[in-house]
Amino acid sequence: MFKLIKYEFIKKYRLITLILITAVAFNIFLIFRGAEGSLLFLIFSPIVLYILYLVDIIKMYGDDLNKKTGYMIFMTPNSGYKIITSKLLTAVLEGLGLLFIYFLFFIANSLYIISSLGGYIGLSHVINEINSFFSGNIGYQFNIVHLFLFLLTAMVVLIAFITTVYTAITIRKSLFSEVKYGGLLSFIIFVFINWTISWLSDRFFDFLSITTYNNNFEFLIDTGRFLPDTFYMFLLPIVAFALIQIMVLAAFSGYLLEKKINL
Repeated sequence: MFKLIKYEFIKKYRLITLILITAVAFNIFLIFRGAEGSLLFLIFSPIVLYILYLVDIIKMYGDDLNKKTGYMIFMTPNSGYKIITSKLLTAVLEGLGLLFIYFLFFIANSLYIISSLGGYIGLSHVINEINSFFSGNIGYQFNIVHLFLFLLTAMVVLIAFITTVYTAITIRKSLFSEVKYGGLLSFIIFVFINWTISWLSDRFFDFLSITTYNNNFEFLIDTGRFLPDTFYMFLLPIVAFALIQIMVLAAFSGYLLEKKINL
C-alpha cells in the first residue's frame, strides 16, 4: 500500500511543485497591490486549488485505466481493493497537504494585511484578530479552527464525489469495455449514481429532521450565526454520509478492479 501511494506522489511531484511556485508568485504579485490584493488571494486561491485538486485526482485514476503507463499497477500482485484504497488515500493526503499549504498562505497574508493597517504583527495577536473577525461576522466563538473543519468537511465531500467518478470510470473499463457506446452508458450511470446519492441524502437528512439536528439547522438558517455545538452538529452528519458513500463505492470499484477489469 505504501509503495503504491509513494508511486502516485513520485508521478505528480513536478505538477505539485509547479502549482506551488505559481501560487507563491501570484500571491507576491497580489501583495504588491496592497491589502486588497492579499485578501483577494485568500478568497479565490482555495477555489482554484480545489478545482485543480479535483482534476488531478480524477486524472490520476483515469490515466491508469486508459493509458499504457498505468498498466504496470494492475500487473503487480496488488488486489483491486488495495489499488482503489491507495488512490483514495493519496487523494486524502494530497487534500490535507493543500489545506496545510492554504493555512500557511492564510497566516502569512493575514500578517501582511494587519501590518499594512498599522497593527501589531505577532503571530498570537494575528490569530486572535482573525478569531475576533470571524466571531464578529459569522457568530459567537467561531474561529480559525472552525474554518479548518469546514474546509476539511468540504474536502471529504469532494472525495465522496470523486468516488462516483471513479466508479463510472471503473464500470466503463470493466462491464462496458466491449460495448460500442460504453462511454455514454458509463456517463448515464454516473448521473444515475449521483441522483441516487442525492435521493438517499435527502432521506437521510429528512430522518435527522426529527432529531436535535433539525433545531441546530433551523438556528443556523434563521440567525445566520454559528454556535460551536451548532456548527459541529451541522457538519457531523454531512461527514458521516460522505464517509459511508466513500466506503460503499470504493468497495464496489475495488470488486470490479479485482474481478471484471479489462485493460
